Amino acid sequence: MDTIIVIGGGPSGMMAAISSKEHHPNARVILIERNERLGKKLRLTGGGRCNVTADVSNEEVISYVPKNGKFLYSALTNFNPQDIQKFFNENGCETKIEDHHRVFPKSNKSQDIVETLHRKLVECGVELFLDTYVESIDIAKKKIVTNKQTFNFDHCIFATGSKTLPGTGSDGNGYGLSEAVGHTITKLLPAEVPLVSNDQVIQEKTLQGLSFKDVKLNIYKKNKIKQSITHDLLFTHFGLSGPAALRASFYIQTILEKETPAKISIDFLPEISLESLQQESDVEEKLQEYGLPKRLISYFKEKSKNTQEVLEKVKGFEMSVYETRGFAHAFVTNGGVTLKEIDPKTMKSKINPCISMCGELLDYNAFTGGFNITSAFATGFTAGKYALSEA
Repeated sequence: MDTIIVIGGGPSGMMAAISSKEHHPNARVILIERNERLGKKLRLTGGGRCNVTADVSNEEVISYVPKNGKFLYSALTNFNPQDIQKFFNENGCETKIEDHHRVFPKSNKSQDIVETLHRKLVECGVELFLDTYVESIDIAKKKIVTNKQTFNFDHCIFATGSKTLPGTGSDGNGYGLSEAVGHTITKLLPAEVPLVSNDQVIQEKTLQGLSFKDVKLNIYKKNKIKQSITHDLLFTHFGLSGPAALRASFYIQTILEKETPAKISIDFLPEISLESLQQESDVEEKLQEYGLPKRLISYFKEKSKNTQEVLEKVKGFEMSVYETRGFAHAFVTNGGVTLKEIDPKTMKSKINPCISMCGELLDYNAFTGGFNITSAFATGFTAGKYALSEA
């Protein structure tokens, strides 16, 4: 009997194990997870609700993977956002679609997503080894040494995750295992991470706690707009968070390598033109009608000489970003196993065909909003599907 071992019990690992058993029913499938329970990081996503995918086309998923998105084309052909929704709905976890095409469990509980995956693993006959840490791997002998026992394998799938939120067990150990079997790791940077600003508005905590729906965040490079992102935004005690800030961090990281600080501006009413606002007789009342909080309006009035300046701040509030909050607060890692060493059709290693890799361990970079988890499920499913066969 062939043995497939999956290292890592996150979304890519759980799906890889399920897919392995479904596509190779006569194989013994073992899932090794270092934590005492599966999906520890997955339980935290979406504010504890788990934004499990986005109800969009494969092409749109790829457009929300700013780094190496085209690598995912084959994987998404095998298992796409609609397949993900079907999987959970058919396995007892109803889903729902919210704004920005985001898909959540109907219960609003990430625990239900993890429990559905766990239940499916048991039903499939996957053997689970929890609280088990992989110490080394011997490719020549096809052996994995853990803190508890040694396993033999015919095929091994690395689904260890990256080095973000290390408290969940995602501490980057998979990079060491990957290098040990001959793979190259690209430069690692935190991504999908909150932004740090030392601007007076942040230091004074004037706007701390204010959240905004669908503002437009412009990112500048050499005084020209490099990227614009429209999504939700939150002012915090350190700077900016929320989906707009997290997505912006990918582009800001590259800018900060050459110029500091990075410059951004916020359009709080992207659907309303400056000209139309200028025609209003009672600007403050109109701004409140459009949903801007009184605290923001009062702050702009305090910092402006006239109504025109208030409106200019509403349409283009300039800020500086000095750094991100780093790996401890990042949701995604920018970097990983270089993709030229992985077959995108099978997720198999081009260096060692008895090894496959999937999920955040690989050097692609997907946005939150369901796209990162979608990529994990798609690559995990593909790795399992072709573990013992060719594309």
